[in-house]
Amino acid sequence: MKKSLFLFFIILTPILSWAQNISLTHSGTLYDASENPVQKSFQVDFSRKYQITILPALSSFIYFKGEGAIPFKKLLFNTSSSRTDISNIILGDANSNKINLNLNLYLFNFRIFKNVKYNKELGFSLQLKDEAYGNITDETFVLLDSYRNFPSSSYQNILNNNAENQSYWQLSVNYREDYNNTWAFGGRFSLLDGITYNKIDIETSSLQIYRNNTYEIPITGKYVSSFGLGRFENKNLIPDLKNMGAAVSSGVSYTSRKGTYLTLNVKDLGFIHWAKQTSYYNFTDTIEGTNTNQVRSNFFNGSGKPTDINEVNKSYNSLIDTKIDFAASKNFEFYTPVFLLSKSVFNQNGQMALLNNFRKNAFVFSFNPIYDFRTKWRLGSQLLIQSPNTEFYVGSESILSSYQLAKGFIKNDPSIGGSPKANFYIGFNVKFGRMMQTIGNADDLLSLNDKETGFVVRLSNKDKRAAQKSNKQIENRRKKNNKRNN
Repeated sequence: MKKSLFLFFIILTPILSWAQNISLTHSGTLYDASENPVQKSFQVDFSRKYQITILPALSSFIYFKGEGAIPFKKLLFNTSSSRTDISNIILGDANSNKINLNLNLYLFNFRIFKNVKYNKELGFSLQLKDEAYGNITDETFVLLDSYRNFPSSSYQNILNNNAENQSYWQLSVNYREDYNNTWAFGGRFSLLDGITYNKIDIETSSLQIYRNNTYEIPITGKYVSSFGLGRFENKNLIPDLKNMGAAVSSGVSYTSRKGTYLTLNVKDLGFIHWAKQTSYYNFTDTIEGTNTNQVRSNFFNGSGKPTDINEVNKSYNSLIDTKIDFAASKNFEFYTPVFLLSKSVFNQNGQMALLNNFRKNAFVFSFNPIYDFRTKWRLGSQLLIQSPNTEFYVGSESILSSYQLAKGFIKNDPSIGGSPKANFYIGFNVKFGRMMQTIGNADDLLSLNDKETGFVVRLSNKDKRAAQKSNKQIENRRKKNNKRNN
């Protein structure tokens, strides 16, 4: 069996992103319209017909809470936690540290303005997502530094960690339209293709330190993996359609007579069916070491000696992160406040925020106090440059803690700042094609001319098609007569 890498895979999981960027709610951006199905991203009379992502929408977030913050940052900065200050950690209590690491990356996003009458929009997108959490004890980080940090010779259940991680592709079709001047609705259907799934639960553990400068760590627990005990490889990212799933999203909006705009969205209600090759393990393992301090190397390079592994292969169904979002906004010329409440259905994650957007011509500056159900209060800031056919945005939803983490990384000093929390997002989208205008405001009337109408009038779609068909028949007869005469 591979070294107990899988026992601590969550520690070395790439630092990815929190799965939703709430600061772009009611922004009218392509990201907003893709995440919130009822939201529109085109402006009648000003926008062109097509919109596409030029720079993939990226948002990154790190969240860590617990006494092991300094060892974790040392591990994050240097991939090593040696000689870390652990003076604030009480050994033997097995206090847990919470870690959330997720990803939502739009690799492709394309949207079509179908019809100006009802603001009909049709979108297609491809996302790469990763959802992860972990509960890691203080003693785990201390042990990764050196077993000599432990003054006693015997400890029980100090390494009882648990973690879960799943990654998948999401291919989506998005549609929205206005029902009337007050109500609108939208929906998204997604096909999911699972990449990896891992779940670990260490039920019992102990640490025995002997006088001859050796140590022994017996552990027992359960492990579920979509790719067994082998290592993750880049080829696993290629969609293979073995682990399929589906998700649906729906939304409704209401605009009051006084201009208050309300939206309610249920997002990504779905699951992934992991194929019958998924491996289930009940294991007993023993990790041993000598008088070297390279405990971390012993953990991750394969010195475990499993004495009992019970493997069963069967299918598995996992839920994805489903959210319910409510938002309300009103435009006061240069200032647009947005109140937002977002809550995950199957876990404790959620945010409540007041987004303060100040517009000057094409520039929108935002200052956003956010209450996160996990991280408590944080302050975000954003710059959005938005015209009817171009949008660029960059920002952070944890601007102060992001600065502290970046400063600590640059100076290689894990003592800078408190618990690591950081967020950064960026995106660039453009629109192209013909201008989508109402007939009364159109610069030119496509497919209409004096031969069809004699003068400019408003025609229904049915009458316009009939006039175009009749005109085409007249043109064909004229061409035939010219050939005979010649």
